[in-house]
Amino acid sequence: KGKTHKDADSPRYKALGNSIAIPFWRWMAGRMVEQLRKDGVEHPTMASLFDGIGGFPLSYIAHGCEPVWASEIEEFPIAVTKIRFPDLDDF
Repeated sequence: KGKTHKDADSPRYKALGNSIAIPFWRWMAGRMVEQLRKDGVEHPTMASLFDGIGGFPLSYIAHGCEPVWASEIEEFPIAVTKIRFPDLDDF
């Protein structure tokens, strides 16, 4: 009918509402990765359960940690994570 379709905001709001505070987790990830390296882990990896839109992997990547696995049950966050991290093993 010539009308444009506007995507619903609800999935985005839900995903953002379930997100994490990135500055804190970048700091925490840095400390955790640093400790892992002190303990002899040369190539630290991480997995994320109920990942949301990828805040935890982004925080750990900033410190050289490789995300290898993520899990999420909501469609919108899964789509965002697949775009950001196409090489993760599982969703």
